[in-house]
Amino acid sequence: LVPWFGDEPAATLDLKHGETDAEIGGEPQRVAARLAGRRPVEVKGKLTAKAPKGIEVRVPKQTTVPRGSRTEVPVDITVPKDTPAGEYEVPLTFGGQESTLTVRAFPRTGGPDLARTAKASSSGDETPDFPASAATDGDPETRWSSPVEDGAWWQTELEKPVRLGQVVLSWQDAYASRYRVQVSADGRVWRTAATVTEGRGGRESVRMDAKDTRFIRVQGDSRATQYGYSLWSVEAYAVADD
Repeated sequence: LVPWFGDEPAATLDLKHGETDAEIGGEPQRVAARLAGRRPVEVKGKLTAKAPKGIEVRVPKQTTVPRGSRTEVPVDITVPKDTPAGEYEVPLTFGGQESTLTVRAFPRTGGPDLARTAKASSSGDETPDFPASAATDGDPETRWSSPVEDGAWWQTELEKPVRLGQVVLSWQDAYASRYRVQVSADGRVWRTAATVTEGRGGRESVRMDAKDTRFIRVQGDSRATQYGYSLWSVEAYAVADD
């Protein structure tokens, strides 16, 4: 039996991930809106999106939520090439319920991997077999690993200052659930270019728009496992010239 009450909404709405990064002029990014039926019959309706200026949103014309069950609805986000970089809020509604998606629009990146020619260091290495330099040596079989510390960090010094647009991290099984990408012009004064609060491991692309970047630091805040942090590789890309 599926209990229901007359004053309850026909379906609840939430987002699998409340934030998404999208490249200006790039391919659509897909997120999932989650609907849960609250009535003893199937619920039909339309998921609607109120897109702000500079953001395009595509959703299905009609959605059916089976009786007493859950379904995911695809939401495709596109940022046209003339949209300014920044954060945009997209309210989504279904059956009177609302949830807001935050879209972070970033400029296109390109060019070579800047980290491959950079000098790497860290707050500490687990053993000499897992040095900081292993994350930028181009060898898929080597990796950097930290001691068992939430606050451990890895960093690199680029050959010259750039406008940094993307950092790509390839985690080993020991990854960070929360971390920041910090940047600096001189290696002494740091600023946070991006914050990741739901790290999922594997290959993660972190977007930003950080001018005058010479130093890049991956600053751990919370470990996802009982071990330290471990990175197979770190890649860095500059904002592309228009």
